[in-house]
Amino acid sequence: KVVAKPQSEPGRMERDERNGSVTWIGGAEYSYSIVRATDNSLPVVENHGRKYHDNNIQLSVFRADGTVFFQKTFTKENFSPILPSQFKEHGVLLGMNLDKAEGNNLRFIVSVGSPDDSNEEFYCVVMKLSNFGATSAERYEGMEVE
Repeated sequence: KVVAKPQSEPGRMERDERNGSVTWIGGAEYSYSIVRATDNSLPVVENHGRKYHDNNIQLSVFRADGTVFFQKTFTKENFSPILPSQFKEHGVLLGMNLDKAEGNNLRFIVSVGSPDDSNEEFYCVVMKLSNFGATSAERYEGMEVE
């Protein structure tokens, strides 16, 4: 008989940093930084029988002269109004990627789901950052939830 060893500490994802640049308003070059990190202040999430720390993501967008245009730290809670309940309860904030510059908005794709590399359950949200520094989130079209 094999007895599973109890998990002593909640799992955590590795820190991840992505940097890039995009041509946006009036052809100006903006750079950005997206940093995902474990956030011990958030509730621990149970996913497929294992416990995990949730993450936060800090998004920074800089003007061509290096000044900060936008900077905010996001958690799963920022997207909870449009997340299906299974992802609100059992998912962690997995990542954020710049999709494209679209008119007066930068369009980012945000994913929430299972932190286990062997599990591909996730849900995507579209987050738009306007040229006024306001953010909005909407369901990513094409996502199907069982």
